[in-house]
Parts: sequence; C-alpha cells; structure tokens
Amino acid sequence: MRILFARFPLESAIGGAEIQTISLMEGLRKRGHSVAFAGSCPVLLRFCKERGIPASELHLGPPPVTKWNALSFVWRKARMKQALLELLDGFRDPSAIVMLSMSEKLLLTEAAVARGVHVLWVEHDRVGRWLTGNPWLPRLRTLSKKATTVVVSELSRKIYLGLGWDEEKIVSIPNGIDLNRFGSSASSESSGSSESSLRLGCISRLSPEKGVDVLIRAMSGLPKTQLDIVGAGREEANFRMLAKDNPDIRFLGHVDDLGAFYRSIAALILPSRDHDPFGLVAAEAMALGIPVIVTDACGIAEYLEDGETALIAKANDVTSLRTALDRLKDANLRQSIGEKGRRLAQELFSSERMTNEYENLLKQHTKT
Repeated sequence: MRILFARFPLESAIGGAEIQTISLMEGLRKRGHSVAFAGSCPVLLRFCKERGIPASELHLGPPPVTKWNALSFVWRKARMKQALLELLDGFRDPSAIVMLSMSEKLLLTEAAVARGVHVLWVEHDRVGRWLTGNPWLPRLRTLSKKATTVVVSELSRKIYLGLGWDEEKIVSIPNGIDLNRFGSSASSESSGSSESSLRLGCISRLSPEKGVDVLIRAMSGLPKTQLDIVGAGREEANFRMLAKDNPDIRFLGHVDDLGAFYRSIAALILPSRDHDPFGLVAAEAMALGIPVIVTDACGIAEYLEDGETALIAKANDVTSLRTALDRLKDANLRQSIGEKGRRLAQELFSSERMTNEYENLLKQHTKT
C-alpha cells in the first residue's frame, strides 16, 4: 500500500500524537508499505528527515480550532483546499490518506474518497471546547461518514459517539509503545521504595487539564512519601506555589534519561482531571513493571482493573487520589500490580500490536 500521512496542527511539540505517528509510519514501512508525510508539523518533519521517510513541508495556515481561526477559515478554505488538492495530485496513486488534523479532514476527505482513496482520521487530541463548541463540527460530523475514524481508547470512542459519529465508522486502537525502549523490567521495590520512604513520579504537561494540582493537594501531609514531577507548562509557577510548603515535592523539569527516572520511582501517577485520550507514560511505566495510579479521565483506564493492573482514582477528586496514594504503602500490592500491569502492557500496548491493527484496518478498505 501507498500511505500518505498529513498533519497541519495549530502548534506542535514532542508529545503522544507525534510519537505515535512516527512509530506507526516506521512500523508500516518495515512491513513493506510505501509511507510518506506532508504537512507543517515541525516535529514530524524532523522525525521523517532523521529516519529517511519522504516528507513534504506544506503550510496551509492555522486549522479552525480557535474562535478566530474558525471564523477566518470561511475565506481561507478555498486557497487551503486548492493546496491540498495539488498535494493529492502530486502523491502518485495513494491507497490511503491518514489525516491527523482538522483542516485536511474538512477540505480533502470528499475529494480523496471520490478518487477511491481510503481516508483514515486519527484522533489523538483531548476533546474540549475546540471541538464541542466548534461551528465546523456539523460539517465534520457529516464528513466523518465518508472516513474511518480511529481513536486511541474506548473512552475517546464513547465521546465521539456522543458527538454523533456513526458507530460503524469509528474504531478504537490503543496507542503502542516500544517495549524494548528502556530495556528490561525494573524492580521498583529496590529503587523507589525503602522502609523509610516511598518515591513517586509524575510525568505530565503542567497545564490545568492534567490535574497535577490535584496530586499536589493529595500529597499534603502524606508521611514518608516523596514526589518528583517531570514536565513543563504554563501552570508551572502556580503549581510550584501550591507545593511551596511541601519539601517532599520536587519539580525536575526535563530529564535526559527517562528510563532511569522510571526505574528510580516506586510508582507513577497520572492525575488527569479532564479527558486524556490515552496516557502513554502510564503504559511505559507498566511495561517496566512499575505500578501506576491513573484517573478515570485517562483513556488507558478503560483497559485496566483497579487493584489488579493499576489503581484507578476519580478524576479531579483529591480524596479519591489520596486514598489511592495510601494504598501504595502496601508493598505486596505494589509488587502484584507492577507484575500484572507489566504482563498487560506487553499484551495490549506494544507498537507491534498497534501497527498490526492499523495494517489490518487499512487492508480491509484500501486498494493495493
């Protein structure tokens, strides 16, 4: 198959969407498929260059995901559509197009389908007002019937069904991780815990929807427990102020060796308060045998069982998260959750399995 990936985001950073996209592109290419990328995402353009994947840089203008950009899209879309049609003409006889942002979904889907090209919409982003209150949502909903929408969790699938997507046109494929990225499984009991203290970790963008402030509040007065927070974001100053009276909370910013960080903690906490489509860091920790606490706002929670493969807290609930933190004091429970979580991650969250599911989906609908 000849598969074109397209992404024209409002902004871009190295995050789950970018990591998953390049992983999928590499996985499909290793299976003999012809893969290329076109778009304005600097991260994916750089990744493609580093890996020898054909890529074309194309700037359309911002997608209609803010109030002003949704309005200006009215008079910008003709020029944008023409550029996308020229892109489609330049990519010889594609079997499928994987669309990752709203602009190409709105402007190119009909033309691609009319040419017999299978269109896959991949939804990595958190659903918020940018979509639920978007004036282009009705048009997007109509066009979704011509494409196959792939979401990264059953939680996201339920949300899109609630927005009017056709049940038969939406598929859930969990994100995948490289099980060998950080080497063999870690022993959290020998690194992040001792008789005197428990060291916990949180890897998150420091923004309101990630719920790091809820975690900071849940840590208040928790004895013999340390928390290291990795990440940056616009709320960092506010979160630091909230934690200023707790010497057991540290903000590490960026860490060069993420594998070493995972191995240094007894458990990983993902305290998302709003829709978090998947939760890649939780899957990575699980693959190393490190127990995790996630909230029910995390898509990955749909695949987990509380007390068995993870601890699951209610989103935006300090008391519920504090209860889960208290449960971590049980070393036997940590050991059991870590081992069962590791087995589940190997079974469900490998990049190999993710690529298999996408390849099978593409084969069902595309011309070879």
